[in-house]
Amino acid sequence: MIKKTNEDYVERITFILLNQLMAKTNAQYEGLVELKRTISKFVINRKPIKLLLPAFPCKTNNLDKVLGHQPDMAEYQVLKKFIKTIRDIQSIYPYGVCFYIFSDYHTFSYYINVDFKHHYDYSDGLKKMIDIMNGSDVLKVVNFGDFAEFSGVADVDYFDELKRQYGDAQYEMDFEKLKRQHKKMHSTYLGLKKFMSQDQKYPLAALSYSNRRKRLAEMAKGMMIQGRALDNFLHHHFADCIRLSIHEHPMVGEKYSLYLFDEPSFKTPWHSTLMFDAHLGEFVVDSCVNHSHERSAVVTVTYQGQPWCLLKLHAISNEALACLRRLNITVHQEQFGLVLSTPDPDMPIELLQHRDLTHLAQTFGYVTLRGFHALESTQEFESWYRQGGGVVSWPEGNTQIVRPSLAAKGTSVHWGLVYPLDTMNVNQDKYDYDDYTPDEVVFYCHQTAGSMLHYTSSSSVSRVINSELATLILNGDEREALRETVLAYSDGVSPRQCTYHYPVIMSCPQTRKDILRWWMETNTGVAIDHLPSHDTELYSSNHYTESKDVVTRLHEICRDRRVYHELSLQAGDVVVMNNHATLRAVESIHDEHELWYLQRQPTSVNSPWQPYNAISNHQPGLS
Repeated sequence: MIKKTNEDYVERITFILLNQLMAKTNAQYEGLVELKRTISKFVINRKPIKLLLPAFPCKTNNLDKVLGHQPDMAEYQVLKKFIKTIRDIQSIYPYGVCFYIFSDYHTFSYYINVDFKHHYDYSDGLKKMIDIMNGSDVLKVVNFGDFAEFSGVADVDYFDELKRQYGDAQYEMDFEKLKRQHKKMHSTYLGLKKFMSQDQKYPLAALSYSNRRKRLAEMAKGMMIQGRALDNFLHHHFADCIRLSIHEHPMVGEKYSLYLFDEPSFKTPWHSTLMFDAHLGEFVVDSCVNHSHERSAVVTVTYQGQPWCLLKLHAISNEALACLRRLNITVHQEQFGLVLSTPDPDMPIELLQHRDLTHLAQTFGYVTLRGFHALESTQEFESWYRQGGGVVSWPEGNTQIVRPSLAAKGTSVHWGLVYPLDTMNVNQDKYDYDDYTPDEVVFYCHQTAGSMLHYTSSSSVSRVINSELATLILNGDEREALRETVLAYSDGVSPRQCTYHYPVIMSCPQTRKDILRWWMETNTGVAIDHLPSHDTELYSSNHYTESKDVVTRLHEICRDRRVYHELSLQAGDVVVMNNHATLRAVESIHDEHELWYLQRQPTSVNSPWQPYNAISNHQPGLS
């Protein structure tokens, strides 16, 4: 491995920050020079890169904008972006990052009409999200209560204490004169008045027009004065940090603006609602009320009983629109495992578009469809799924069936088609992972004959691992060690003695996000249709010398309660699962159930299922 110089570290860290976080608005060369100079100080002294962002006060009280007062999918997406940036810097710089989020709630509490309890609930929710991503040691949420000069001061007095200790009395005294003299300051003042008139429209509604104007002027002036005090406080305590900002600033080396979301705008999660457009396959950031004006089926997704985000589904007719709007939608984990439930047992599954389902599975790992009209046969199941694209075909029938007798021992953790059988002629010299690996797998939990008239509430259980989150919880240097580690799998009985090898961490061919790949070794023989016992060997690694050390670590990762979910399947459930974003293991099948499943053909032009690469003499393959 080539030893990196300090200059290498500075260049790489600068690139990551500019590429993933910073907005680079009105960028000046001097701003780039100053950024590199600050990073160089940390590198030369072998210290973590320190970042500071004053933000994340609380959700606004204006429910036209947000779903509630708790952090939700909007905050989760932003924090995940921060953690990803931190991991990427860790991967190339041994001293890593310390990223401070300074909650500025108390700075402006007098003006924003949000209860103190809501603020603390919000901050606690942020910390819980960060812990889910194993980032509490590198991404820290702090406020005035964490600093000595505020010890012994009641939190309701932080507002006044900040002004007393760090306020600029001269700035306050000359405010009106300065506002008239400085165009930028006047523009900021007017912008604040306009923003607060919208944000605080309900508390202000009780005031007369003249009193409302006076209150808005008081708010704008007061917030600018408090902002000056906060700047002084932060400069005193975080002078060595790279100062980030949620507001637009020229990149001249003072404050570095950042886009919190992927879109190039200065929207914030505490003033916005996130909606996932299933047809487009992307998140849209806007006010809650603007999303609600959509003529499509926009449904609230709940997580742990709280509104979490909005979901937009494409409706093919007015009848479908009415049905889709009645769906109850929940998510098992922050961004993993959607459940779409219908109260109408006669609702046909065909009302849901395959494109929507594919995008949902890509983004949430898998989606369970519950309560829809039952599928009576494998032919009906296959006919429905084929409408969305080709399926992997087998001579005895495209639909694989897993029965309780074959699944009694459960299965090891794996992904679909990790080990193609001999007659498939899938040679890794000819085909890449994304050429032959199904993008998607669909399961149907069928109630067997004799029980069809009374669906049992008993369930079959699968363990589903979030293979993206499994990489995000890792320190960046360990992530790269596993990326450079390749495991080889062989069944030991194949006439070809064929071995398939995969890096433990790779880039998802659909999203380009990091995913974990592992086929857990088992000595129990066939536990599910066509799943063989196998051996695992270390194919290559710059960091490990024995496969058992890698396997031990993978056991720890996949058993981390944060990265997996126990999926309970009820009769009639359809589960559309992204094969790249998940690993899975069927743990038990109820005696009255059997699982039908199909695999979606890869979209690669070099797929073995393309006509010019036609596979002959198929045998069923791994689930």
